[in-house]
Amino acid sequence: MNSTYLECVDRWFIYRGSMTAICLLFIVLTVSMIFGPLFMLEPRHLIPTASDFGWMMMWTSITIPFWLLMGWMLLKESFRQTHFPIRFNRRTRMVYVFKPNGTVLKAKWRDIFFTLGRCERMAGVQNWDIRGHVLDKDRETVLDTFALPGDTLAVSQIKHEWEFFRRYMEDGPAAIHEDVFWCHDIAERREKYKAGLVTLFFELNGQPVGQFLLSPVYFAASLGRWFAMRTSKIPVWPEDIETQCVIEQDDPYVRDASNNPEKIPMEPLSVARSRIE
Repeated sequence: MNSTYLECVDRWFIYRGSMTAICLLFIVLTVSMIFGPLFMLEPRHLIPTASDFGWMMMWTSITIPFWLLMGWMLLKESFRQTHFPIRFNRRTRMVYVFKPNGTVLKAKWRDIFFTLGRCERMAGVQNWDIRGHVLDKDRETVLDTFALPGDTLAVSQIKHEWEFFRRYMEDGPAAIHEDVFWCHDIAERREKYKAGLVTLFFELNGQPVGQFLLSPVYFAASLGRWFAMRTSKIPVWPEDIETQCVIEQDDPYVRDASNNPEKIPMEPLSVARSRIE
């Protein structure tokens, strides 16, 4: 964040790697089912028999559609961009959204209608996020849609997030700069493994028991996250957008990874603020 623009990650960044971990696990399992018997041959029977090859061909034909599905799901997170940033330029009153297809959505702040979005239901409870609908001149036709980062079961919590972005665009950086304690160090390099692991734990921030019980799941997902990040490219904004987003020298409201504390704050906002004071 700075006096010119505020940039955030995409809606699914906090979950990045979970799908990749599942895909890689099932790919490894099916490959082992096909080629595993070859490694169990007795030393005097090192040459596979026709029966062994028949078994391999049968399982290969069965798993090809499964591999295609796993590959399609894997490409949702890996071999793409490390993240899909959203940038709010308060000077030009423009919003830029890096889309998964490689294009950049450009829309005026006043042409976007932000509202609560209904997500997947979890254990019978409705989950919510904040979505921005880019409207046409008639103010009714939706031309495109994007979502702000984060989702929650508590509507009040997601409204606080929306207020953060609204205050920046309408009141300026002075209204929120004290609430920015930590930034992802991903603007110019890939996310480090430890930072990715901590990011996954943010899903249950404030619930230590849940984090402990799901720690094996988070560890497995962190390996998928590492793979996804290492196979993806760092997004680069087009030159025309960077030209409109020049940061002033000695800007007092610059907040980036260079200002980060040694430890990523995982406690409530009031506790984090008292530590700094």
